[in-house]
Amino acid sequence: MVKSVSLVRPAPRRHLALALLVAVLTGCAADPGTTTAPSRVELGQSVQTPSQYLGLANGAEGEARQGYLLLAARAYLNQGQRGAAQGLLDSLAPELPTQGPLQAEYRLLRAHIAADQQQREDALALLEWPSNWALSSAQWRDFFALRAELHQQGGEYLAEAAARYGQSAYLSGAEQESNYDALWLALSRVDEETLKAQQSQSREPQWRGWLELAWLAQHFAVQPSSLLGELARWQQANPSHPAAQRLPVNLERALSVQPYRPHQVAVLLPLSGRIANQARAIQDGLLANLLANQEERQVRFYDTGEMDAGQAYQQALEDGAEFIIGPLLKPNLDKVLALYDGQVPLLALNSREAESPEQPDLYFFSLDPEAEAAQAARKMWQQGHRHPMVLAAGSAIGKRMAERFVEEWQTLSDEDAEVHYFSTNATMRETVQSAMHVDQSQARIQEMKGIFGPRTQADFRSRRDVDALYLVANGDEVRLLKPFVDVSLAVFADPLALYASSRAHVALAGQQSQELDGLALSDMPWLINDNAQRRQAETLWPERQQALMRLYAMGYDSWSLIDRLAQMRVFTGYRVNGLSGQLTVTPDGDLDRELDWAKYRRGQLNAD
Repeated sequence: MVKSVSLVRPAPRRHLALALLVAVLTGCAADPGTTTAPSRVELGQSVQTPSQYLGLANGAEGEARQGYLLLAARAYLNQGQRGAAQGLLDSLAPELPTQGPLQAEYRLLRAHIAADQQQREDALALLEWPSNWALSSAQWRDFFALRAELHQQGGEYLAEAAARYGQSAYLSGAEQESNYDALWLALSRVDEETLKAQQSQSREPQWRGWLELAWLAQHFAVQPSSLLGELARWQQANPSHPAAQRLPVNLERALSVQPYRPHQVAVLLPLSGRIANQARAIQDGLLANLLANQEERQVRFYDTGEMDAGQAYQQALEDGAEFIIGPLLKPNLDKVLALYDGQVPLLALNSREAESPEQPDLYFFSLDPEAEAAQAARKMWQQGHRHPMVLAAGSAIGKRMAERFVEEWQTLSDEDAEVHYFSTNATMRETVQSAMHVDQSQARIQEMKGIFGPRTQADFRSRRDVDALYLVANGDEVRLLKPFVDVSLAVFADPLALYASSRAHVALAGQQSQELDGLALSDMPWLINDNAQRRQAETLWPERQQALMRLYAMGYDSWSLIDRLAQMRVFTGYRVNGLSGQLTVTPDGDLDRELDWAKYRRGQLNAD
């Protein structure tokens, strides 16, 4: 039922500043139009022009007048006139009641302005008010829609889904179906453990039904026959649930796709030659997973260091392989893809090239450093940073990562991210000072001393338009860069948020240093968090370097993925919590890895 609020009360004394502002805005309006005063002021949506609402406000008193002025501000926002809306809200604020529909409308409009200015946390804070406020349907619809958008931007998918569920009560028809699709997509991105925990806490039957369905879809995705039975049970228990009438599309697809159940798996790795150590780390991870789960599935290894990769692939097929993992190296992968005809599913341990064939059973799994850079851009965006800078080594990998960061940042913000490269350790200080404009400030200080004498006292200034740095460098380089960044900030400047990749973690792992406080690092979950698999691997291979431990995780996860890949490809958001990260599969068959983050605090690196 649509709730409408009558806003008729004795008028308080008008503030002169607000009256003057309304008079000016009304006089400047280009389209006076015909204004018809409705019997009630419906907040939450504007259907007339700003000048028409201002005209209505001039003929009203008390809270009705305040309501029309708020609607004028909303109309200004709809027209993209943020300044006019903000000025009107600033003048109106002292008159408004501290709770109820007028206060809610004021906060909603302020939240929209904050969201437009990419101030996500401020916008969410403005949307915190008691759920028993008697608001109009339009206000609640706007409230939930804005919350969903803000939570989605922050990667808070459970909160996004909850907001979309709240919004559904104020929608109808096609709008509601579209909203349910977005709700389901958000829930599909929430892990099983969280979904299960939320089920037990929820007292709202329909919301609990959504949570249970999302959990069932993930938990039984690799068992279509079991999933079919669980869905029938769920539908019987929730006959009036929206999803019982229309199952989510990707869930229907998952039901129709059979998982891979190979009896024999072939693994193509260069187990001899110059990168044998890397290949053996992958092999050890794969075998550790196989033994831990006591599977009867057979595995055969083909050494592409001794035999041609194309020949190894053909031999694996002749030997009866029903699933192939590898090859690892790009040249070997090119040879195999030239022969690949989709006879058996193949999980390549490298990234896709633009000309790679599109096959429904072809997958690509890599530890691509460029993907880390893209993830760092998303992380910084979610954290509310809007003006990042990249300080990168001038190496080939440094340039690739910096370019990928910039590409992702342009997608997020439609703006470029500034990049500065350093060529050697000796040039780091100059690069940082130039990037932060410290050298320009110091040059101006020298000019002033030349005019007023050498005793002139002045502190250098650093630029204020940068709020975060992404350090594309190894651990030794980051250890040198961090102090240079710290001393290049002016005395009264806010500290910059600092981020780095797993390349830095290799050298910094296990080290304590208060100089690194504030630095955030991304890496595989099992290398950031304490866990049984990591302790076991370190016991078995105590001398193995961390870089090889990443390849061990890749091998471990490759074996885990065999039974899940088919469903992951059609079920958007289906995640596997692997050692190497949270794994998802794109419709093209590319595996995406979501890494964990850790931050130095008081000299210790602690998981976020």
